Amino acid sequence: MRQISVVCIILYSLPFNLFAQSVVVNEMSQGSGGGKEWVELLVVDNSVDIRGWQLGDNDDGIWHSIAEFSNHKNWSSVASGTIIVIYNSGDVDATITAAGGEDTDFADKSVIIPVNNSTYVLDIGPWGGTSGAFANTDGDDTAAIRDSNDVIIHDMAVSHPTATVSAPGSAKVKSYSGNTTDGISDNTKWIVASSSAGTPGSGNGGDNSTWIDSSLPVELSSWAGHSANGQVKLAWTTESEYENQGFIINRRQNGKGGMVEVASFVTHTQLQGHGSTANRNNYTYVDKYVDVGKTYSYQLSDVDYQSRVTYHSEIRVTVSAEEQELKPALVELHSAYPNPFNPSVALSFSLKQDVDALSFAIFDIQGHHIRTLTGGNHVSGRYKIDWNGRDEWGRNVSSGTYVVRLSSGSDIYTQQITLLR
Repeated sequence: MRQISVVCIILYSLPFNLFAQSVVVNEMSQGSGGGKEWVELLVVDNSVDIRGWQLGDNDDGIWHSIAEFSNHKNWSSVASGTIIVIYNSGDVDATITAAGGEDTDFADKSVIIPVNNSTYVLDIGPWGGTSGAFANTDGDDTAAIRDSNDVIIHDMAVSHPTATVSAPGSAKVKSYSGNTTDGISDNTKWIVASSSAGTPGSGNGGDNSTWIDSSLPVELSSWAGHSANGQVKLAWTTESEYENQGFIINRRQNGKGGMVEVASFVTHTQLQGHGSTANRNNYTYVDKYVDVGKTYSYQLSDVDYQSRVTYHSEIRVTVSAEEQELKPALVELHSAYPNPFNPSVALSFSLKQDVDALSFAIFDIQGHHIRTLTGGNHVSGRYKIDWNGRDEWGRNVSSGTYVVRLSSGSDIYTQQITLLR
């Protein structure tokens, strides 16, 4: 019996991150006055079934439940890289409101849910009112997640009763800055700041945002189409791919009906993806079944290993009987500097000819428009614009990864930038 007791004590003292983790606590706001609390979870593995899992506090090794994930089908296979935020519905933090509030669209891998949304979570703790769940009485009042078999997947405090990762503290937020599950037990990789600096629903900047963004199926840096001898040549470039089966091309003649599939990775080998890769890859496709003088819209989409489809921007091409050279060099997007940045970043592009309709804008990683930097007619030349991390209404945006998007006609170019506040 004595030997068995010793073994139990050793197992109890082991950090939880020695075991396989499919979901981790990525950020936590302890709020103030017993309220304004929220927890951000990051799904690390792919197709994780979190039905029946619980969010709670394992204070001093004693489990206290806050919310239980329902049996809704969206929880049955959650994609890697999905961020899940559960917040106190009785006393909503301003950072939750600033992030857009309740968001149950799983397609963009950012889900923000109040604890009183009975479709997705069962309120089994104190968050239905203004009271809080993390009392801030000692260092291990932190968030934890356990599965349907009551096995703790990740306890932010790691071990009890002495926490190796301590609680944020009243009116504070604590964010993981690392990019591996191995680092979550290292308190130096967690950043404490005022609760107003939280980033619910998005990465925490730097390595953390890069880690999360790498789970997106495809990072597309260019997507263009041009007419050539009565045909349409389409070309696109990926900077990275994650579990990418391949691409589908849909088309419609402007003003006539909906999109119709014209090519797929299933039927055209040149549209097959490269799986998971950090290398740049170029793709082309020639659409021969078009009419001279007609204008067509094309939409590119990619399909991951779980058959989830991600749609990219539409482009338009007018078919000419004459050869029109592909001209990617006519519009060039230059590298941002510095990147990551704080408080501002220099963005620049070049035009080798005048353009009638140009758009240069900032979007968040989920595709929401943040700010238009310039648009309309532009003469040839080089343009430099500094972005100060503010949105269209002059408000500071939170730390995280953003997308710079330059488009002119059928040419679209993008690059990612990271803001660290």
